[in-house]
Amino acid sequence: MGQFAVPLLIASTAVSAIGAVQAGKDQKRAYEYNAKVNERNAEANEQAAKQLILQNEVDVVSFRNDFDDLQAASSQAFRYNGWIADTGTPLKLALANAQEADEEVATMRYNAKVGKQELEEQGLQQRMQANLNRMYGRNAARAGRTKAFGSLLSGGYQYATL
Repeated sequence: MGQFAVPLLIASTAVSAIGAVQAGKDQKRAYEYNAKVNERNAEANEQAAKQLILQNEVDVVSFRNDFDDLQAASSQAFRYNGWIADTGTPLKLALANAQEADEEVATMRYNAKVGKQELEEQGLQQRMQANLNRMYGRNAARAGRTKAFGSLLSGGYQYATL
């Protein structure tokens, strides 16, 4: 055995152990980064869910304003043609339009609630993925340390057999 065998074996073992620990740390950092991205996406989904409901309420107000304008124009047209707008057929038509408008508003609100639930579910999935990435990161760091310990044991065994 050459005079450089022992120092080379020790250096090789040390480099291998350090490399394994560093690889585990690097992998853990990558998983932590992914977890942060997942958390940011979850927050974005939660904000989008809130915004969806707010925008829907703005749309409902706009729809109701447009509907009120339509009802006023219809009543004016009936009066212009000599009909009394709050009796008979004009009244029935106004009531039918109002019921249809209420149903449209209910549908808009229902769709917004469904959209909100979908966005919240996506946010929950992102948070779960973040937790999974953190677990992967811890496991990667642990695997790196275990591999480093294995390298040290292997190097110690090789040294002992010299």
